[in-house]
Amino acid sequence: METLVGSYASLNSSHLYYRSYQHSYNYEQPKKDIEGIWQSLYSTINQMNIILANVEKINTDPNYLLIKGEALGIRALCHFELLKIFGPVILQEGASAAAIPYRDAVDLKAAKFLSATEVRERLNKDLEAAKVAFEKDPIRTNARTANLNTLAYEPYNSLIDRRGTRMNYYAVVALQALLSQWFGDMPNAGLIGESLIRELQQSKSISLVSPLELSYSINTRFPMENIFGLMTRKLYELASSVLPPLADTQGSSASPLLYPNYNWLKNNLYTASVHGTTNDYRLNSWFKTSVTSSSLYKLNKFLFDPQNVITDDNYTGLYETKIISLHTIYLLVAEAHADGQPENAIAYLNLVRNARNIAASANIVYDASMSPQMIRDYIFDELRKDNIGDGYLFGAYKRLFKDIDRPTPVKATVGIFKIPVPDDELLFNPQN
Repeated sequence: METLVGSYASLNSSHLYYRSYQHSYNYEQPKKDIEGIWQSLYSTINQMNIILANVEKINTDPNYLLIKGEALGIRALCHFELLKIFGPVILQEGASAAAIPYRDAVDLKAAKFLSATEVRERLNKDLEAAKVAFEKDPIRTNARTANLNTLAYEPYNSLIDRRGTRMNYYAVVALQALLSQWFGDMPNAGLIGESLIRELQQSKSISLVSPLELSYSINTRFPMENIFGLMTRKLYELASSVLPPLADTQGSSASPLLYPNYNWLKNNLYTASVHGTTNDYRLNSWFKTSVTSSSLYKLNKFLFDPQNVITDDNYTGLYETKIISLHTIYLLVAEAHADGQPENAIAYLNLVRNARNIAASANIVYDASMSPQMIRDYIFDELRKDNIGDGYLFGAYKRLFKDIDRPTPVKATVGIFKIPVPDDELLFNPQN
């Protein structure tokens, strides 16, 4: 998903990700990767369906509602990801176009591909049911990292430990906002997003990173902002199989790994006129030069000393992977205000910029010459700055049907943005 956008140096024809970089989906490696995404998400959905088929058997258990809410929320999240990747380009094809099957039962029957609108209806149903189940989610009255277990051994229950790294109430509300945004319903997306921000300002369970927190390397990816994150024990191992560690001595031309297009990103994004600054924490912390070259930059965002183990509370945050961020919700709300209340849009945008070490003296100042599209472009560029390496940006480009920004821009087309459904699905689940 990362190589589909413009963050990395050009790949030669022998590179593992060359075909995906070219958006050539019908070659062996992209087809294998695409099939893996499809199968993994539907496999997770099937596991949630098994839980939901049996959860009423434990309806007297004190954690019954948390289990039910998590299963409903994860089922919705996975279907939403499938919709974003494989569904129609709504701005071009409309929401009535065929999208994906929505699997909400444990069976082996072929399922009809629903329209995007029908998928949205199913998603809203699951998310609303999850929200009801999560009404008393401990994250609403405790920090996202709180451990509510009173004992460490047999009675220990992971359901009430670190709710921010489990599907939770706030994640479900965020998904409701993001779903409305995906379908272009920005007024509703903005209302939901602002209500979520207001509650978090009261509960303080999740908040934007503070200047003090930025001073600690454990916070380099802002885990305190994760509305929903996942703990990944193998994060360093996985990241270093794709992104070269600083000690890697291979040159970029010979390496099978990915190197950021640093100079282009710095000049055209992170320090770009009006919205950029050399003080940006992300520019200064995520990109580091190789030990063998003062000009070869590597993406250091996900790499850390693996001797800092996940079981040590001082380093646990290093292993957390962002799924839904508060930063994203602030930008969603900013986008919702771009047309009718542009000053509010700029205010929300500056809040997240300030949380990235961009001083108030460098705030974007609204004036009447700014068009709504100009403001939306500033918001989109802020989204790009924060999500390099996260696999998120392709969906953002697709939603807006926006040309992919690279040294040589990639023209937006339906063919680029509509990832093909795997051959096996079409073979065993024919739609005619």
